Amino acid sequence: MPHALIVEDDPNSLSGLSAILAADGFSVDTAGTFADARAALARFIPDVVLVDLNLPDGSGLELLQHLPAQPPGGSLPVIVMTGNATVESAIEGLRHGIWDYLLKPVNIPRLRSLLARIPRPYELTEEVRALRTALRRIGRFGPMLGRSNVIQHVYDALEQLAPTESAVLIHGQAGTGKEVAARTLHQLSRRRKGPFVVCDGRAVATGAASGRPFASVLFGHEPGAFNGAEQREPGLVDQASGGTLFVDELTSLPLDGQIALLRALDSQTFMRVGGSSEVGTDFRLVASTRAAPREAVAQGLLHADLWLRLDAAAVALPPLRERDDDAALLAEIFVDELNQDTHARGLTGTTRRVSPAFIRECLTYDWPGNVRELQERVQRAWHASDEVLESLHAGENGTAGTRELNGGRVQVAVGTPLADVEEMLIRATLDAVGGTRHRAASLLGISPKTLYNKLQRMRLN
Repeated sequence: MPHALIVEDDPNSLSGLSAILAADGFSVDTAGTFADARAALARFIPDVVLVDLNLPDGSGLELLQHLPAQPPGGSLPVIVMTGNATVESAIEGLRHGIWDYLLKPVNIPRLRSLLARIPRPYELTEEVRALRTALRRIGRFGPMLGRSNVIQHVYDALEQLAPTESAVLIHGQAGTGKEVAARTLHQLSRRRKGPFVVCDGRAVATGAASGRPFASVLFGHEPGAFNGAEQREPGLVDQASGGTLFVDELTSLPLDGQIALLRALDSQTFMRVGGSSEVGTDFRLVASTRAAPREAVAQGLLHADLWLRLDAAAVALPPLRERDDDAALLAEIFVDELNQDTHARGLTGTTRRVSPAFIRECLTYDWPGNVRELQERVQRAWHASDEVLESLHAGENGTAGTRELNGGRVQVAVGTPLADVEEMLIRATLDAVGGTRHRAASLLGISPKTLYNKLQRMRLN
């Protein structure tokens, strides 16, 4: 609940005001003198302060300069109470930034009207949480997309890790969205106003092979540190200070470089190439790898000490084929974004939409390239189509990677009972999608619960 500090030297007034604020949902702390009020503000930051203008040991206005400069939720509302307000005192109060005046005896309806407008940070937090929950239900979590159960588990993990300072390892197949997950983690963290710096492990390794030392890319260098180093250059660790350093494809870094990164993470200090003194920094490490971490350690691609540091906060991203009907959801979102981008650039043309056949192809394709491949195929199909995207493979040759529903057909003899036809279709569809019930239900146009009930009846029969 919101918290109030009442600064009043009259015991009766103090008691009455406390009762009013408590009835309006505030917890209350009280002070009878200027000194007591300062001591109370040193212990906590209230949501509102009611202060008498005339106190035994000073003026209530003097308290304003001792208020927190930036409390949560913005400036701290201060209501000054006085029995002899003058134009001069009002101007002085406004100059100090008071919220409002109340004349004594206090007008209770007026006080309650003011209290009702007090910003309540906990209510804002609840609104944000409710909005985030609603967005998750429709398939959006920061920049991440999807509403399947498996991706919801990933959202849970990111939401739990974001407020911490833990170093995080995100692993998953190529195209599963590791950098998007890292950006989501950063945006949900307390470091979101700081920089998000990307270190491409493969590019760093290539740069080291071409002559620039790996340590220079990561930690920077001083003039003359090596051939071509004409001036001081900051490294990625330096640039990420106050924010997040995302190391993409961590296993591409040499093992000695991984250990140097671990030392910088643990000590929050580093030394530039050619430098002679330690430099302080403040960064959070988020790393990614395609390889399963244990296998990468076993193969000598990931240093065991760094893996142990990261393993406590590891997040696995599922392949797209295991994400129920997310492929269809993402395809429709990508088409909408392409339509919006076209209109935003002032280009004329028909707004495109997807057909049921297009959605079925999205759900039956194996997606070896995961979300990245889906986005690329949708873009190609969008550019190759007119009003309706009929096929995921528009503009392409062949349909490698699809699973046919027994050649796309289920042969039924005339006179076959409808119940048997339904069973044949259900079994063929489940076989085509590898037994994934959510995907089968989407193709059949029924809910997963309906499909489950039908499968139960089939087993009984």
